[in-house]
Amino acid sequence: MIDKRLKIFFNSVDAVGHINACIGMAQAFAKRGHQIYFLNNSNFSGLFEKFGFNEIILDLKSDSKDKSFEKKVIDEDNHPVKDVSINDNFAECGLLSGKSSYDQLDLFDRHKNERFFCETMYNDIRNVHEKMVEVIEKEKPDLIIVDHPLVAPCIAYGKIPWAFSWSGNPLPVYRSEKLPPFTSGYPTYDKTGWAKFREKYVQTIAPSFQYYQNLLNKEFGGPTITYQDFFMLSPHMNIYGYPEELDYADIVTLPEHFIRVDAFCRELPELFKLPDEFKVQPTDKLIYLSMGSIGSSNVQLLQKIIGTLSNTPFKYIVSKGQHHEKINLPANMWGRAYLPQTRILPLVDMVITHGGNNTVTEAFSFGKPMLVMPLFVDQFDNAQRIQEKGFGYRIDSHRYDDDELIKMIHMILNDKKMIEKCRQAAERLRKSDSKQKACEKIELLLQKISQ
Repeated sequence: MIDKRLKIFFNSVDAVGHINACIGMAQAFAKRGHQIYFLNNSNFSGLFEKFGFNEIILDLKSDSKDKSFEKKVIDEDNHPVKDVSINDNFAECGLLSGKSSYDQLDLFDRHKNERFFCETMYNDIRNVHEKMVEVIEKEKPDLIIVDHPLVAPCIAYGKIPWAFSWSGNPLPVYRSEKLPPFTSGYPTYDKTGWAKFREKYVQTIAPSFQYYQNLLNKEFGGPTITYQDFFMLSPHMNIYGYPEELDYADIVTLPEHFIRVDAFCRELPELFKLPDEFKVQPTDKLIYLSMGSIGSSNVQLLQKIIGTLSNTPFKYIVSKGQHHEKINLPANMWGRAYLPQTRILPLVDMVITHGGNNTVTEAFSFGKPMLVMPLFVDQFDNAQRIQEKGFGYRIDSHRYDDDELIKMIHMILNDKKMIEKCRQAAERLRKSDSKQKACEKIELLLQKISQ
């Protein structure tokens, strides 16, 4: 362990999956005696203090604290992202419409989609950049960790070492033509369609995100960037969360300053108990259903999936999402707007998921096979990788056949080889202590930078 106690800043986009990933990594640093500060907006104020971290609220004009997150989670039938603007952008821009991964690329083109969510990200950073500069100069952190597709210029081009942390599928971290294009969901073993997808990718996603990064850079004194991807990597160090068994290191090797952890997986202090009225017998198969904070806002789709699952003999725990009051659950299901996922997962036999990176890596951590119903972006890639590696199956979330979906659930629950493979992977992951090893590596890299 490094002798010096480090002061580490975290800055995340306002999205539950990214924030939870940052909390998981921050907990690992805190165990090593380092001071943790979250630079966050008021939407999530109070959340990080619950985990023992310091908070610096960027978008408040005064020193008074608005415990927005605390207010939201006092009521268990509320959802913490209900008032987060970027969440509305995702829902309104067409990402939940059921388009193919190829056709969805147009939704990331700022010229074709007036509801492109990156503009919201740009405005969020622009509005607090002056406060960021002030805070960094005052507190003088040793390291800033950013989980955000756009990086504030005061961080990217400042004097403080910074790490880019990616809590999505790692394809855009690899940036290799030996791997399928990011967001495609294409297999690694068949290059059909790769070139066509990649050509459209560099005409849509890459220049659109690049445009907003350059707007920030121009306004706050950064250079014009020209990289052909949708986020900036750090010259100092880059962190990503993905299990060894699913990672692409079997095809491409990354440089030393790229640091993998098996899962960011935050630790929750509270215990969880199913309500007495939801009777689960020892012989029952229990399944967790989550389409994610954004995906669950498509009430029609979630209700359709619930309707299909109501015709099975299994019990379900359902993450109902921000529009929970519109979701009707049959007798074989119980759910809430917002659930402590890492407390739920040990209780279930399998997971039906949208394929968001946090849910995937957390389910993997607890040895649960998955049926993935991807909706957008890296969820397609996670779905494909899970199926390729034998830890579950993928199915079209919008155009599935009821009988096919039910058949896949039965296949997973009865596949002893798959279940054992998942259990062994979880056991390996528990023993790996990858977050602590990542912290050690980051500490060593910081020492080299400071020399």
